[in-house]
Amino acid sequence: MQAILEHFKAISAIPRCSYHAEKMKDFIKHCASDLGFRVQEDACGNVLCVKGTPRVCLQAHYDMVCIGDTDPIVLYQEDSWLKARASTLGADNGMGMAIMFWAMERHDDLECLFTSDEEVGLLGAMGFSLPLRSDYILNLDAEEAGEIYIGCAGGVDVHATLELTYEPLEKEALLYEVHAFDFLGGHSGVDIDKPIPSAIKALAYELLHQKEIRLVSIEGGERLNAIPKSATAVVACSHPLGITDPRIRVRRLEDARFMHALVQSDRIVGALGAFAQGVRAWDKTLDIPSLSMNLGIVTQKQNELHVEVSIRAMDDENLAILANETTAFFKGFSFTCKLEGGHGAWKPSVGAFADVVRDAMQTFYPYAVFKAIHAGLECGELVARQSKKIEAVSIGPTIRYPHSVREECDLDSVERMAHVVQKIISFYKD
Repeated sequence: MQAILEHFKAISAIPRCSYHAEKMKDFIKHCASDLGFRVQEDACGNVLCVKGTPRVCLQAHYDMVCIGDTDPIVLYQEDSWLKARASTLGADNGMGMAIMFWAMERHDDLECLFTSDEEVGLLGAMGFSLPLRSDYILNLDAEEAGEIYIGCAGGVDVHATLELTYEPLEKEALLYEVHAFDFLGGHSGVDIDKPIPSAIKALAYELLHQKEIRLVSIEGGERLNAIPKSATAVVACSHPLGITDPRIRVRRLEDARFMHALVQSDRIVGALGAFAQGVRAWDKTLDIPSLSMNLGIVTQKQNELHVEVSIRAMDDENLAILANETTAFFKGFSFTCKLEGGHGAWKPSVGAFADVVRDAMQTFYPYAVFKAIHAGLECGELVARQSKKIEAVSIGPTIRYPHSVREECDLDSVERMAHVVQKIISFYKD
């Protein structure tokens, strides 16, 4: 276990925010070469490391969601839980990478794939162009030890834009900064069914019930695939502003910069207030959400307001339907819309490899079960891009509250997952 933790500490010392993980990529290539692996890189920055004659390809992504102060990540431990001070931990998917480095030190017949920019739409996996030697992919990006994932949601992002115009404020107008703060945050997929409120929605709800207010500005959210932790608006009104939500702070402003209000105030507040955040439908068979939406980011730049929404579905047909419905919703408030970052669902299937993984998992978790996850995993995209038939399964240690500053990883489960990985690799050597 200590060896894996040391690998994770080394990984955590290197910047690897999505789109800005070049140093991490170079670190992977250097380490793999030192361990005798043949290293290849494709145009998307995916790094494939091969040694001997492998049957199993371990796979993880090397970017992370950076929220808080991740330069550097400051690690600390409470009991068996590894955490970070004031930032995301990066165990998603850094702990999977650490297990891979540990395995690379111990095996001569192994393939390891480190993919890029997973957290911003599975970009690396969707552009993966190298042939795998292995027959099986063991993805290490799952976040609940003892669960074996054989399917995942598809996703697409809706980017809605509203052109803004301004009108002068009266001299007697009262100005307030309204700040929704200290919300929990969380992963927009695996946490979307939990009682985690959105700061953007809470702010919009309060503004929706105020009389005769006009927006001067509004922004909120941290990442498209994270439930928003904070949101801030500047509003003008002719009377004292009354906010009832204790999580929303109101501060009176007297600033000559705020001389104009948005003509589109009612449309913006109406759209954000009416947006159906959260789970839209439930899959009773898999016991997970089948459809969900997360309004992740609102930004105001010069004469445009941008709203970014992440949509997930367990099947491609309903993903397209919900994307079209969401586009129509925003167009009804005069926004223009475009879809970006689409990736298909990974249809659940149990094959021979899944049975091998279950047998290994049940050594440590007797009641290990097959599941699907309401989040994006790279397995489906990677399998689809190979000319030969490949089976994929996803497992991983227990990680709670990913994509938030509360993220934490159970180190006991890391050790058990490493032994599961060891058993799976060894099975195909016999």
